[in-house]
Amino acid sequence: MNRFAKVHAFTLLELIVALAIAAILLVIATPSFTNFAQKRTVSQKTVQLRSALELARGLAISQQQIWTVCSVNTLNACVKQDGVRLVVFRDNNLDNSLSVGESLQQDIDLNAVQLELAASFGRSFIRFSAKGEAMESGNYQVCSEDQNFAYGRRVIIFRSGRIRLSSDSDGDGYDDNGGVKIECHSS
Repeated sequence: MNRFAKVHAFTLLELIVALAIAAILLVIATPSFTNFAQKRTVSQKTVQLRSALELARGLAISQQQIWTVCSVNTLNACVKQDGVRLVVFRDNNLDNSLSVGESLQQDIDLNAVQLELAASFGRSFIRFSAKGEAMESGNYQVCSEDQNFAYGRRVIIFRSGRIRLSSDSDGDGYDDNGGVKIECHSS
């Protein structure tokens, strides 16, 4: 064994410089990652909402019964905004709320997003008839709960029963197809 063999290692100064560079890169990348994660969450909930509406339409046609989609508060009453869950159910007693004994087909937690419904006649729900037509037309707007993040999507429901997602490919805040401004957290 050679006592004079040269040992190759990093000096303390080199390690400190490397850690400083890594910290700077982390500080730069964090806001981009946060925006990406919030956009992804809004997009995921938008797709889940569209799937729930399509499920309700399919059930209405196959079972020849009216099915309802709405966001509900903690008392299970349909609300236009500030709901905690999105549900697909058959409202047998027509009270616009999920009651005991009513058939619940889907229940989606609305954590991390705000959902707002603008439906015909000021309704707080969307129903599908046995023919697959929407008994109320309108749109759900899906936004992040973060007040500093203005990204949003819409799910548009036509009276024919057709369901369409908004798209904003150029990032100007307007739906490419409808030309409608998608505003989240406007004051």
